[in-house]
Amino acid sequence: MTFPVALDWTSWAGETVRDGNYFDGQADTVLQARNIYGNVYFSEPREPAVPSLQAAAPPEHYRNNESQLAALTRIHDEALDRVTIAIVRGAPGSGRTTLCETWFHQHLDGFDRFFSVRLGHRAGTDVLAELLSMVGYQPDEMPASLEARSAMWRAQTAKFRVGLLVDDALSAAEVKPLLPTRAGSYVLVVGSGLAALQSRYSAREVDLEPLSREAALGVLSALVGEERFTAEPESRDELIRICAGSAAELNVAGSLLRRFPNWPLGRLIARIRQKGALASPVFDAAYESLSQDARAVYRFFGAHPGDGDVRPETVAAVLSLDEFDAEEVLQDLVEVKLIEDVGGRYRISALARLHAATLAGELSAAVIGYYARHSLAVAENALPRNWAAKVWPGFTAGSFDRADARAWLLDEQANLAAATEAALLEGAHEDVIRLAMALWPVYKDGSYPIELAAVSQAAAQAAQAASMPLAEGLARTQLGFARMQRREWSAAQEEFAKVAELAATPGEHASAVESLGLACFEPGLLARQQGRFEEAARLLEQAEVHLRRSLELAEEIQDERRLALARMHLAKVAAPEEAAVLLARAERELGKEPDNLVKIRLWRGRKLIEAGSFEDGAAELAELDSAAEQLGMHRERIAALRSRAEAALARGFREQAKAHAEDALSIAQLRGFTAEATDLLIWLEQF
Repeated sequence: MTFPVALDWTSWAGETVRDGNYFDGQADTVLQARNIYGNVYFSEPREPAVPSLQAAAPPEHYRNNESQLAALTRIHDEALDRVTIAIVRGAPGSGRTTLCETWFHQHLDGFDRFFSVRLGHRAGTDVLAELLSMVGYQPDEMPASLEARSAMWRAQTAKFRVGLLVDDALSAAEVKPLLPTRAGSYVLVVGSGLAALQSRYSAREVDLEPLSREAALGVLSALVGEERFTAEPESRDELIRICAGSAAELNVAGSLLRRFPNWPLGRLIARIRQKGALASPVFDAAYESLSQDARAVYRFFGAHPGDGDVRPETVAAVLSLDEFDAEEVLQDLVEVKLIEDVGGRYRISALARLHAATLAGELSAAVIGYYARHSLAVAENALPRNWAAKVWPGFTAGSFDRADARAWLLDEQANLAAATEAALLEGAHEDVIRLAMALWPVYKDGSYPIELAAVSQAAAQAAQAASMPLAEGLARTQLGFARMQRREWSAAQEEFAKVAELAATPGEHASAVESLGLACFEPGLLARQQGRFEEAARLLEQAEVHLRRSLELAEEIQDERRLALARMHLAKVAAPEEAAVLLARAERELGKEPDNLVKIRLWRGRKLIEAGSFEDGAAELAELDSAAEQLGMHRERIAALRSRAEAALARGFREQAKAHAEDALSIAQLRGFTAEATDLLIWLEQF
């Protein structure tokens, strides 16, 4: 498909250029601009949408948030010369979204467009597609990548003041691609884990406070009816006192009374009083009103590690329920306001979680065990490594689609990391190891080095306690790569040396030697890029020694896949002629593994450039971007663009070199590759 854009280029495949711009790849249709992530001028949609200026009106009983509404107004009015961001905090079910909708409903005359999206665990490309469709773009008019869709969105929002409500945000990284560009735009974000928005974009916080007596009465009256409370004023006042302004408890109490219309208000108060001075008597009363299955599901949420939301399938599997029955029970809990539905997944409020945890009993082990075993089976389909069967003979991975398996791991990442921590605290050592191994496909590309280090350290500790040297070696290998991702080269080399000591078989030893070689190669390559040539030569020489030894060991073992991997890694330090042969042989064995095929193409392109075949190398690198983006291999995308930039600069195409480097920088910044972003900023200083 074609994206019409305003361009300042006139060259194809390296022919005569004007303004120092050229195209160095092959494609059926070409979009080229100075910086595809920041300065692309996209065409208007074929059928521009009618401007949207509709925000949900507040519910009839909405009250008591005047101070928060005023705070949102102050934040907006104090920064009309830029895009302003406010983060609305509060427990799920406390009215955060309603507060935002109410503010926009009252101030729509200050904006040209209003948009509202829910994130949860949705892919950023899907959310941007929803936003772009709101301004009139059809699916065939949208580019595929997150970065290009974000660029299209920014280009559109440069034209008008945007009011944007981003609901259920789980991280700042999810919000960044959605930010509009026109000064005077206002973004209200509901969610948690958003500290980066404060540090980078000066986002301000607004916290919801406990409801006043009048507001609490309004909530209960709206749910149950004023007549019911007028008849029992003492019980009414006692219930309001017990709920203490908590929107969550008020909603639970009101929902209980609505669910049981024949209950006198005094009956609920009596049930609450039976609980004495317990911290959550309203939740106790709600719990006792549930069916046996609903009680089990509520306890499940108390046992669930972390504060992430949950799939219905997980609940069904842990509690041995039919999935349809589990869904019905979950909806029952939603009806009485004990949990909330967030787009087909379910989340419990912080207050209800504390209460449910007191009832969970031994259920925590079952939840952790499910995550550990199921996630490892899924991970072996997302990224086959065959190590699980070596650690646990008889292990079977089952059959999952590779893309679906990867998507599941990404969706469950927060839950799996929390389960790892909980398993370590409970002494479930083998579950810690399983979870750490399962998370490797998510962590291996380098976006979460701190989390990878924490999870792998926990697994190494657990394996040592359980006297499982093979598992300890795997955990320390992951820990070594976490150190490499953080550029702690010496620490990485120490970890891999420990792995070599733990190795009990030639295959384990070969893997450790290979990792040690990579831990020398990466800093050597970086030193060469930064002009520290003596240090680079020393490190690259050490890397070559280790990687050649790794190939020798692989030849002794005669494991075809290990041989292919050893050849691919040795190609990184070999001369271009030898590298071409090594990569061709590796491709024959690894060509059916999409992630390794991307890596082979990356190094084939880099070696062509190293040999002076700039056009062929750049074309090879250009071809890998789409596959790498689909696989989430953003570090490889950054590396490919950096190499294309260096090739363009070597040919004298300074503007094209700068454009490639800026594209790489945009990916690094958007995807959280801080070290790579820093390198690129330094490299760009020459322009």
